Amino acid sequence: MSKIAIFFSPVGGSSNEVANKLGEVIGKDKVDITPLKEINAEELNKYDKIFLVGSTVGGDHWASKTHEDDWMRFFSRIKDVSFENKKVALVGLGDSVKYPSHFVDGMDVLAKKIEEQKGKVLGYVDAKDYHFTSSDAVNEQGFFCGLPIDEDNEEELTLGRLEKWIDGLKSEFGF
Repeated sequence: MSKIAIFFSPVGGSSNEVANKLGEVIGKDKVDITPLKEINAEELNKYDKIFLVGSTVGGDHWASKTHEDDWMRFFSRIKDVSFENKKVALVGLGDSVKYPSHFVDGMDVLAKKIEEQKGKVLGYVDAKDYHFTSSDAVNEQGFFCGLPIDEDNEEELTLGRLEKWIDGLKSEFGF
């Protein structure tokens, strides 16, 4: 069985901590946890099961022509990589109290980038278990395109949400 990749950004802080918690839930012996800034196309092609963990901001921020971040640099480095035969799931960290009208919007940006490169994002989560007013990451059926985590206001729910989510992904990811 090949290892599962957990790529995260930024280094340090909540994204880093949640990536490590995710690795523990899956099983440390089954995963490679790597900062996103260290990944290139060659490294990415070593994995067929990938989790992307990152702090999220509003979609307008992600799409800004003047803003540079690890995620946009990552997608420019791997623009020729197809995600067609890869299993990809997203974890987005956001603040549902401070940014209730843009809660984890960035997950939608990541999902669209994966889909542009022929991938399919797995692990949709029902939005009814979260308190927010709006999110680009919620589809018409009321599901987030990944797992939202609010370490600022609901840190006590993080481990349970990760465990429940991973339990639901076991058959698709084969772990």
